[in-house]
Amino acid sequence: MLALLSKARRPAVDWDRLSRRILDQSAQACWMLDRELVTVAVNPALCALLGYRAGELVGTHLLAYVAEESRSVLERHAAIRDLAPHRSYDVTLIRSDGTPLRVIFNDSRLDGDADSDGGPAPGFCIFVTDITRRSEEETQRAQRVDQLADAVARMNRFLGQICQELKDPLSAILGATQMISSDVGSPDPAGGRPSQGAAQLGAYAALCSDAGRQMMRTIENLSLWSRLQLNQVPMDLRVYDLGGLLQDVLEEVEPRARARDILVVNRIVAIPVLSDLSALSTVLRHLIENAVRFSPSGSIVMLSAAVADGRVTLRVQDNGLGIPEDLQPHLFRIDPHHAAPGADGEVGSGLGLLICKALVERMGGGIRVFSKPGGGTAVTVTLTPGGGDGL
Repeated sequence: MLALLSKARRPAVDWDRLSRRILDQSAQACWMLDRELVTVAVNPALCALLGYRAGELVGTHLLAYVAEESRSVLERHAAIRDLAPHRSYDVTLIRSDGTPLRVIFNDSRLDGDADSDGGPAPGFCIFVTDITRRSEEETQRAQRVDQLADAVARMNRFLGQICQELKDPLSAILGATQMISSDVGSPDPAGGRPSQGAAQLGAYAALCSDAGRQMMRTIENLSLWSRLQLNQVPMDLRVYDLGGLLQDVLEEVEPRARARDILVVNRIVAIPVLSDLSALSTVLRHLIENAVRFSPSGSIVMLSAAVADGRVTLRVQDNGLGIPEDLQPHLFRIDPHHAAPGADGEVGSGLGLLICKALVERMGGGIRVFSKPGGGTAVTVTLTPGGGDGL
């Protein structure tokens, strides 16, 4: 009865013959080791890879060819050989000339008893794949990415410095043109009418002032964009009244809208939103200014908001030129070739929507553009609603 229940004896394995067959049939570098990680056999591909003769490798310990930083990896995988008979992991080997060799070990455990002559039974069969070139390419690629990131950061810092240096003289120019316009427009103490030359001077001053303000907006946008790229725009998220913020922004935008005979209709009432005060004001100003810029004289810009599905959706709708379909995929990319002119031929930098997108996303929201050529444009911004107690 005991004989029937006893485990059948597994036949002895001719390890030398098995090793020879694996080595002879494999064109890939192959390393046969016993259970103590001592080399039993190697093939010519491995000898060529390491720069040793077969006689120099057989009988030596595997760790003799493993770099110091990879020994713990190899020992850990050898310790779990009974749990995971097949493993694949990266190891750094040392060639005969001392150069490092980055490889992948495809490691398989060989089960069995000692061979019929009582010799050691191989414990591992390791196929070795050289990935030195791939590893070097990945390192070089990572270095290039780091260098590019550093170059972009330096460029953004330089751009911010240039913007700051341009603001001061431009502010002085704007101040001078405003003084000229004010002096020309003031009544003559003698009661006479301003001369034709003075009137022309006032018109030129007004043109310079408009151009200067446009240039100042571009400089401010560039400065803000560079700080956004450097992550230097802090966000202080609090609950604010969207309607109240909008009234402050409309006071800035209304003069330009009136000058172009555009009516801005605000249908937004008190809606609490979680946002940053400066960021949300900037987004509102950019969107309304864009709507005014691209709307023909005598048209309407509609502002509305709704709360649905746990989000506040702000909508800025104009009846302007619309955006050509071939330009719409490029709206949120820095590409000056895709900046469309406004209704008066004014060409923007294209940074406005990019800045809005970056600020809205940092406030946890999203922005979308819906446009039809000749049918106007609608921009929607979704934000997180705020609690009523924070107002």
